[in-house]
Amino acid sequence: MSTETTQSDAGLLALPFETRELRTERLRLRPLTKSDLEHRSENYQKRTDVVRYLRWEAHDHDEPAKNLEKRIALERLTHDGDGLIFAVELCATDGSDDHRVIGDVSISVKSARDAQVEIGWVFHPAVHGRGYATEATTALLGIAFGELGAHRVYAELDAANEASARLCDILGMTREALLRERDHIDGEWHDVAIFGLLDSEFEAAAKA
Repeated sequence: MSTETTQSDAGLLALPFETRELRTERLRLRPLTKSDLEHRSENYQKRTDVVRYLRWEAHDHDEPAKNLEKRIALERLTHDGDGLIFAVELCATDGSDDHRVIGDVSISVKSARDAQVEIGWVFHPAVHGRGYATEATTALLGIAFGELGAHRVYAELDAANEASARLCDILGMTREALLRERDHIDGEWHDVAIFGLLDSEFEAAAKA
């Protein structure tokens, strides 16, 4: 068997990846836990101005809730379909441990063989426009490209979600596709926009 075939079978991503806490200038990203769910729902996941744009876990149905709990239970990325969710905390400026959860971000392995990774995010509308989403998702891109060795990172958005589309632009992602009326949610058809970023583009932006 050739070396090329062996590498292809093993996959191009550097797996497994163990979940851990991530730090940025103003934020702490830590693994989301089951104890966060009640707090998460009360603060932003049940808001109608947030829920209408979320892809799957926000809608209050049994199966998505089960999927969410399975993802929370994961502690590593090992196989296709594995995903990790991080609670995003705004660090207190007084040096205390009284951090406030303002949203969450996720990273998922879509194809280890082809080095394809998906990221996602949701933030409380009250913190929009302050750069927190950019800060948190930039940290995810660092993991995806820098540690996992992704070739392409992408995000799927409700096409009506202008705020997330702007974030994709800030991150340097390109709108690759518009899938018309792909998802049927709560009795309505929703278009889905796909934004992607290649490793070469990420590296070029980092050097600029």
